[in-house]
Amino acid sequence: MSLSYKSKLYVQIGILIGLMALSAWGSMFLFALITQADTLVGDAQKELASLSIRQEQITTIAKEYESAHALFAPLEERLLPREERLRFIMLVEGLAAEAGVVHEISTADDTSAASTEKALPVLYFNITLSGGFPNILRFIYLLEHSRYYLGVQKAQVIQGGGTAAPRKNGTMSSPDDVKAQLSIKVYTQ
Repeated sequence: MSLSYKSKLYVQIGILIGLMALSAWGSMFLFALITQADTLVGDAQKELASLSIRQEQITTIAKEYESAHALFAPLEERLLPREERLRFIMLVEGLAAEAGVVHEISTADDTSAASTEKALPVLYFNITLSGGFPNILRFIYLLEHSRYYLGVQKAQVIQGGGTAAPRKNGTMSSPDDVKAQLSIKVYTQ
């Protein structure tokens, strides 16, 4: 069966149109695959960048933890063992002698500190001081910079006034002496 030139031309045009349609469809399919792969690569790059940032954050946090971990031991050392109130009282006596003030110390009721479970356990002390104003300030400074974590909750200073009178420790008081009452909160283990 032989085809005429006209039929051969139509067959060739049909084949050519089919090939062009196939190549157009193939290129669109290939372009879609490339676009999808590009999206996947872009998402992977974003995720990699996110993971890199998180890794840097974890490294920074680990370094901060290591530096803070070294402080945990000194913190434990600076907390007064709860059962050793006498150790703090002896510290106060030594600081009072160093500052040159006369003192009286008593423990206060610390049941209010146990009212909340999350509160840091504390002991409360009341200290009454008498002596020169600079000596009382020195005592407070020494107390706040002692080896235990503590806070002066309340301080009340009043002028002692009056004439010279003997103190408990045998020294004479001065008319310029002041009297101070301190409420101290000491953090415990």
